[in-house]
Order: sequence, then C-alpha cells, then structure tokens
Amino acid sequence: MLTGFAALSLLAAIPSVAQSTLPTGALPMIVTPHNQTLNYKERTLCFDITANVDYTATSDAAWTTVTKSQNGIFVHVDQNYYGESRTANITFKSTTTELSQVLKLTQQADASANELPQDPVIRPTNVTANNSMSGHSANLTLDKDYASIWHTAWGAGGFNVTESNPAILTYSFSGNNQIDYINYVPRQDSQTNGSFEKVQVLIRLQGETAFTLYKTFNWSGDNSIKQISFEAPLKNVAQIQFRVLSGAGGFASCAEMEFRQRTSMAAFDIFTDDLYTALKPGVTEAQIDTISVPLIRALAHQICNGTYSTKYRVAEYPCYNSPRYYSKLWNAPGKYYDQVSGVTGINISSGSTTAVVVRGIPSGMNVTLKVVAWYEGKDGGNFDGGNPITSTFALNNGINVINYTFGYDGLAYICYTAEGNSSDYAPIKAHFINGQVNGYLSPEKTNEEMHALTGNAKNICMDVVGKHVHSVWTSKGLHNYCKSTDGSSLGYRQYMNVLDTLITWEQRLLGFEKYNSLPNLRTMAYVNYTYYMFQGGFGVSFHHTQERRVLNCRTLVYNDEDAIWGLSHEWGHQHQMLPYFNWAGMSEVSNNMNSYYNVMHMGYPYDREGQFRNWINFDNNVVLNDNAYANERKVSEHRRQAFLHQDEVSWNAELQDFTRTTGADSVITACSVDATRGWALQDLGVNHALAPLVDLYNYFSENGFPDIAPDWYESLRQSDNAEGSKVEKQNGLDKYELLASAQNGSNVKWNEYKAAYPSSVWTTHNFVAPSRGWYSNSVPFIFNYIRKVSRLTGYNLTPFFEKWGFLRQVSMRVGDYGDKWYILTPSMYDEFVQDMDTLGLQECNAEMIRTISTYKGKRFTRPTFPN
Repeated sequence: MLTGFAALSLLAAIPSVAQSTLPTGALPMIVTPHNQTLNYKERTLCFDITANVDYTATSDAAWTTVTKSQNGIFVHVDQNYYGESRTANITFKSTTTELSQVLKLTQQADASANELPQDPVIRPTNVTANNSMSGHSANLTLDKDYASIWHTAWGAGGFNVTESNPAILTYSFSGNNQIDYINYVPRQDSQTNGSFEKVQVLIRLQGETAFTLYKTFNWSGDNSIKQISFEAPLKNVAQIQFRVLSGAGGFASCAEMEFRQRTSMAAFDIFTDDLYTALKPGVTEAQIDTISVPLIRALAHQICNGTYSTKYRVAEYPCYNSPRYYSKLWNAPGKYYDQVSGVTGINISSGSTTAVVVRGIPSGMNVTLKVVAWYEGKDGGNFDGGNPITSTFALNNGINVINYTFGYDGLAYICYTAEGNSSDYAPIKAHFINGQVNGYLSPEKTNEEMHALTGNAKNICMDVVGKHVHSVWTSKGLHNYCKSTDGSSLGYRQYMNVLDTLITWEQRLLGFEKYNSLPNLRTMAYVNYTYYMFQGGFGVSFHHTQERRVLNCRTLVYNDEDAIWGLSHEWGHQHQMLPYFNWAGMSEVSNNMNSYYNVMHMGYPYDREGQFRNWINFDNNVVLNDNAYANERKVSEHRRQAFLHQDEVSWNAELQDFTRTTGADSVITACSVDATRGWALQDLGVNHALAPLVDLYNYFSENGFPDIAPDWYESLRQSDNAEGSKVEKQNGLDKYELLASAQNGSNVKWNEYKAAYPSSVWTTHNFVAPSRGWYSNSVPFIFNYIRKVSRLTGYNLTPFFEKWGFLRQVSMRVGDYGDKWYILTPSMYDEFVQDMDTLGLQECNAEMIRTISTYKGKRFTRPTFPN
C-alpha cells in the first residue's frame, strides 16, 4: 500500500489541483491519504491527489458527497447529529487498470452539547467557619473538588452541632453580583456524617449591616445535592451565612458550596413541548437551520428526517420514598435500599458533555442525576480492586448541562425522592438529548429482546429492573450466564422473578407485609471487582467471577443453596435493627434468619449435609447434654479482651471491678458446674449462634404462633415509640423498652427510666451512660428481646435463653465491626429474672427447652418461577 498525503482545508481555502502528474515511464500510481479523523461539524475537505492515471472518486456513505474538479477532490461532510462516531470509505479507482486506493474518513460523535451555555459560578472572596477539624478547613468548600470536605471537629474536644451550638459558614462577596441559586454539595463518599439536616440561610446585601434570615431548611442528612433557588435573583450580595442547627451524627460537613447565576436560553418554539421531543407540523429544514444552538439544531434535524429515537432517551420518573426514610421506618440505621432508583438506560461516556432536559420538578424538591461507574479500571479479589464511583449533578427544570469528567463510562440514574409522602408528588419527565443508549432489562420485555440488549450494550454493565429488586451485572455476564431452570434457554424474566421472590420472602419474615411497611422502593444487588461477596454501599454485591453462579436460575434454584444463603444474608444486613436485634456478636448472625428462611422456602432440605446437620449435632451434644467444654480448659477470648481493656469501663467503678474480677480467670466453665460462667452465645461460631433463633422460629411457627417472627421483628421496631410496642402488649411503655432506648443513647428515656424505677439496680448503680452509646453494653437489648418473645408466646423463655448462653454473668468485649461490650452483673440478672416472673407467663421447663432445641424445620416444596 502506498503512503499518501493530503491538504485538508475548508472550501474557501487555497484551491489545489485534482491530479498532480508523475514522471513519464513511472508505474501507474494513485497517491492518497489513508486515514482522516474529523470532528462532528459540517465541512468540505479538499484533497490534492497525485496520480498518473485517470480515476474516479466515490463514497460508500450517504453523509459524504464527493466532487472531482480541476481544482481538486472535494468531499462535503454533513454534520454528525448522533452520539456515535461513523466512518466513510472514499475510493479512488483507475478507469483503465485494477489500481485503487481507499481513504477512510472517521467523523467523531456529536459534541455540540459542549457549546451549550453553562451557568457561571459566582466566586466568593472569602469563607470562614466557627469550627473546623484540622485538615478540613472551610476553604475546601470552594476548591472545586467533591472529594475534599470541610468538617467540624470530632474526637476529643469535638464540636457537637446543636441548635444552641450551631456550626456557621460565612461566605463573602464583592462587586456587582447576581446569585440565582446555591448548590450545597454534601460529602460524596460512602459516609453521611455532617450532612446538613436543619439549617438556616441568612443573607446580607451590600450596604446592610445585619443579616436577614432567608429561610430554614429541614433536609434529610443524606449525601444528595441540595439546591436553594431564590424566587428573585439576589443582587449585590455582601455575605451569605449557613447556620447548621443539626447534622448527621451531630457534625456538619460540606464538600462544595456553589453559588450560580442562571444562563438564559431561548425557548425553541418549533417544538411541540418543552422536552423537545417532537416538531410542530410544517416545520421545515430551513427553519431548523436558523436555530443558533448547535445541539438543538442537530436534534431538530434528526426529528425532522425521522432518524431520532426517544426510546430510553425520553422517560417518566416517579417519586420514591427515600432509602433514609425506610431506614428510619424499619429502625435499621445506616441500612439503605436502592440509592439510584431512577434507572435511565443511558450510558454517559467518559469526558463527555450531556444535555438533559427536565420537566415537572416540584418547587422545593431536590432532584439529582447520579452517574455511576460500576467499573473503575481496577480488578482485585481481596478488597484490593475497584469500587463504584458516583458523580452527582443537581437537576433543574429546563436544559441541564452535565460535564462528566471521570475516566470511565457511567450509567445514569435520576434520583427523585421524598420522606414518606412520595405519593404527593407527580412524576417528572426527562430527555437525554445526546446520551448513549445502553438499555436495561425489565419484565415487560421478552427474553429475546433482553438478550439482544446485553449483546449490544455500550457500558460494561447493565441494569436489571425487577418489581422489587434493582440489580447491576456485567453485560457480558448477563449475556452468557442468565439461563432458565432448564439449563439452556434464556432466563432473564425468570431471573428477575427469582430475585423478586427472595426479597418478598425476606420482607414477609420481617413483618413488612403484615404491618403495612412494604417499600415502594426496590432493594439492590450489584457486581463488584474487589471481593467475593459482601454488603456494599449500594446493596448485596458479588464479585464478577461469581456471575456464572448468581445469574443462572438452575444453579440458584436447584444446585447452590450457598448462593441463596449469601444473597439473603447480605440483604439481611439491610434490615438489621441496630442494636435491638444486632447486639454484640450478632452482626453476622441475626441477618441469617433471612438466609435460613429463604433457603428453606427454596426447597432445600433442613437436615442435609453441611451447616444444618452440624446444628443438630451441636444442639444435642453441646447445649442439651452440657458437653461443650466439660473435659477441657478453654479460654473465652471475649472475656480475656474485657480484662485487658477494663479501662474502657472506668466510667463506672463497679462495672470495671466486675470486669476485672470475672476476666482474671477467663476459662469457660461447664454449665453443670457453674452456669453463670459457662459458654456464652458470643463464644460460638456465627452459624451455631443462629441455632436458638431458628429453633424458636421453627417450634412456635408450627405450634400456634405462625407469625412469631414477623411479630417479634415489629415489636422490636416499635421499641423506641412513645408508648413502646403494641404488638405483644397494650399497656404502654415497658420497663425494658425504656432501658434499651436509654442504652441506645436517649437521655430523655434514661431520665424517664430513673423516675419510673428509682429502686432499679440500673438506676441506683448508674449502670447506663447514654452518652457512651449502645456499644457500652448489649445486655439491655438482650433483655428487651427475651421479654418480647416471651410475651408473644405466653411462655417465660428465660430458662431457654439461659440454656443457650444469652445470660452469662460475665463481662465480654466482643470484636464485631467495632468493639462492643456485654456486661451482666448478678444484680442485673436477679432483677430481670424477678421482673420476668412477675409477668405470670407459663413455665418453659427442661422438657420444653429440649423440644424447642431439637425441633426440625418445615420442609417446603421447591417453587416454580415464571419465565
């Protein structure tokens, strides 16, 4: 192939001849360039072709027009209105020989969105804060970096944000300025500490001496961008002050504070609607050519010539209740359902500018666009790989310009949420004018349609939107592994039904169905590139190497109960009531109630080889026959750690002395010798520690109390209510509900407890310090649970829980996602036993304990799932 050259110019450039001659006697030649890359704009190219033969010049693409003249070869290139690059082959062929050359023209994708006017930032001249953590100064709110944050001080000498002790940020401005709106950008990492909740915004204009309160906002303390839009523009601003009266965790933090002026953009009256989705009848190409904004002109041309598809680009997005709302409703702090609920099916390319037209955002509502790069270029297996990277943008009614700068493509999500009243808000509509269509899987599509989508995906990942579960997996994994239970046919619809059923079962066990707290928000699962399986920032997460297992319906339903266990276990974390059913040592235990329930309902046998068979042996040999450590010396590591760290309970001299005494000899005693110092539940492995909970559920659900689990979950959720739970009782707040709430940090409940029970050992010995939080003792939560389950069943189950190691009179420091304490003194124990006896419930004798502890679960028939 000969190497060529070209002179590239606009039509108005210096003309060049169509054919330069070669020396007489030379071999037949046509010398041309071979490759040329152009931007998206319309233009005419002129090429100087050297040849010693006559030739023709043609193109295989309709968007190019080739003209040969005495002045050169002219190639007219139409504007590329589309979001993908395109190629054309210009062929130069001899009219007398077989000689030919090909010039490949590559025209880049439409980038006219880059020319849209953007709202300018009004830069403050200065910012001050009344408190800052070292290394987290207020200047970081103006550094254009969402990864750096201002934060009030924490730790020793920290700053506790309250209405009487607000955190204050003050921004100063100079000159003639106009501010139309402010974007408060909370921290964008996985934490929410410091995100503003109640905040006052005050304004001082130039020439004024005092601040004027503009408005008080009550935000949810999450990490979504909050926008303050002024009804009339603020002009000649001297200072704007934020007085943070409450923030998540008792702190205040801010990643960026953006002060902006709106750019006016002309309305385009050739369209039938303000989403720019259709042209008015009779609109001509000539009218379209008069539009000054290139992106809108390009859009109109595509609509006019019938080449524009609104599928995925234009959609309606309902308002959901926020993940934070359900976290509070379910008493599961920090556990969140889908945080990217508005799936768009749009891929946002790295380094691109995207125009999004939005209509219908209600006044006062904050709507954001989140772009998530599920893959960030790193692949590992031991938490050494990459994690999803989220870029967040505030959305307004009208045209929004999204500058996405991250180095990897991301999928787009519209986040439109309310705090429990989502039904009050109408859906909004959005139009991604130049976003790249990736598509998503959903039940209304056929398996064949979804298979085509996964095979042509633009992003490495794809959304799967079932009725109750939103999941994200690799497009390739979905394409290759998502098979039905027959093992060979496509199984996308069936797969969504399997996931939806698993979470439905879980919500049923938790009492969401019975007690009318089902969410209108999906839960989530997603692929990761860093570890086998875990509960991540978005939901359940499996390593991409596990997709062969977790995307195959036959594997899930028939051959891999461990995958069912794992999915349910990680979703169980999303529902854990911390600390009411997640005290010391229970973080990887209580969520397994969901795993057990789902594995059983999937039809797997209870007494199969593996962990359930081990439970049966353990129940018989260890619990019932006191054969745990009778013939050996075994040290409780938790008691030893308590002894070594006894200074952590120095806030109460009696508890410290008790810890010192019981920890000096940390040997576990055979229960027949001294049950007070026998093995504790926390000394068992996580699967064995689950056994008593499963045993209780199996026995009572089959013996008169089919809703035992939904009832105990709901009663625990209501523990902090003003009247306590009304599930197991109707006579108001219980003593141990008060105690648990006090231990959970409520000074109000602690004062109520002391007033109501002045002679309680907890009061007289000052065993509770609310400021130290629930980590300082799990015993009140264990008492609360035992009392509730006993009332629900009508049996005083204290002996059962004592048999199972819930009530050892020792001090333990348990490493369980942090160091958590269990301290049960004899006086605490005696008072609780007396209070339980006072309830007058039926006796749970030794025979009943044995019956419960050996009760086999119900065998379920394996379900079928529609496809």
